[in-house]
Parts: sequence; structure tokens; C-alpha cells
Amino acid sequence: MDVQYVYDEDGRQTAVIVPIHLWSKMSRLAKEGHKEKSDWDPSKYRGMYKDLKIDVKKESAALRDEWTRA
Repeated sequence: MDVQYVYDEDGRQTAVIVPIHLWSKMSRLAKEGHKEKSDWDPSKYRGMYKDLKIDVKKESAALRDEWTRA
């Protein structure tokens, strides 16, 4: 049995039916604090801009602006 979605008369999702085995696993992980091993280590990227000759504040503002343009 897969996750099932419940829709209202307008086609909007209103609820989800989750199989008990998946619900049990999710509940257990939530209680334990999900500590799944990840290959991504953010500490590898600490200080990655330190040797670049750029204005980090200006560059980060420009990156933010890319997301807010309409």
C-alpha cells in the first residue's frame, strides 16, 4: 500500500493516508532524532571564499537579488 491523497470536490489535497508501517518508522525516527548518515559535509566548505579577491557581502547580496527578481 502506498501513500494515498484525499482530495476535496475542487481537486485540492485535504489529507494523506499513510500506511502504518511507514507511519511507525517515521514516528520512531522523529522520537529518536533523525541521525541518518550523510555524505555531505558542510565543514569542507568553511572559508572557501577567504582566498578570493571579492567583496563577499556584495556578492552574497547579488546572489540574493537573483532570487527576488520578478
